[in-house]
Amino acid sequence: MPSPRRVKVFGLMVLLTILITLYLTGSARQTRQSDFYRKTQESLEAREYEAAAKQRDETNVKARLKAAEDEAKKHAEEKGQKYLDSVSGERSVAGRVKMTPDEKDKGVPGVANVGGRPNDHEAVLQEGETAEDHEVELELNAILKKSPIIIFSKSYCPYSKKAKHILLNMYNINPAPFVVELDQHPLGAKLQETLAKSTGRRTVPNVLLMGKSIGGGDDIEVLHESRKLEDTIKSMGGSRIIDVTRTTVRLNPDMR
Repeated sequence: MPSPRRVKVFGLMVLLTILITLYLTGSARQTRQSDFYRKTQESLEAREYEAAAKQRDETNVKARLKAAEDEAKKHAEEKGQKYLDSVSGERSVAGRVKMTPDEKDKGVPGVANVGGRPNDHEAVLQEGETAEDHEVELELNAILKKSPIIIFSKSYCPYSKKAKHILLNMYNINPAPFVVELDQHPLGAKLQETLAKSTGRRTVPNVLLMGKSIGGGDDIEVLHESRKLEDTIKSMGGSRIIDVTRTTVRLNPDMR
């Protein structure tokens, strides 16, 4: 049986424990009811709300950017596809200037300001054809033999510069496109007239692929941005195109 002294000590310990518990409970209650505690809790809750709102805003912005990017890509692809559909029946520089299989094998890659007539080409006038018209015909035939891709351009034209930059700098094409600067060519005006009649395009640039016009500067840009230019060159160029690959060079914003 415990002694009275031990019972007394035990009782004091129990009483002290109860008093400490009551004190701590009351202090905690007072702390929660204090202005400092309330303001701290409100500040923490506000920060949590702001963080959640910021995260929602960032998620919404990313979703909107992704939607805009998808829409722009879809628009570019649709525009490129419409253009490809339109050029599928495009008129070539046909009839008198259409290349024969033997002539196709004589293509010479390169870039130059003017073309040139073969020295061994016999000048035979067609009925009702003037000497000047025949000269233009011979020159155009000679130009078309230079490369599967001919860029009829004008040196000062910004759209021509854009088409040339895309085809000459942003792609490695073999044989390389051949450039004819109509403003520097002695028959430039007549060549442009002939191209207008045979391809339906009077303006420059006028890019011919295998004798067919695939458009001007904006059209080439659409095909490039929709990533259809490489396939278009390969499919229309056939065996005449040895290789075509896209480079890392980007389109200069000033050319847009």
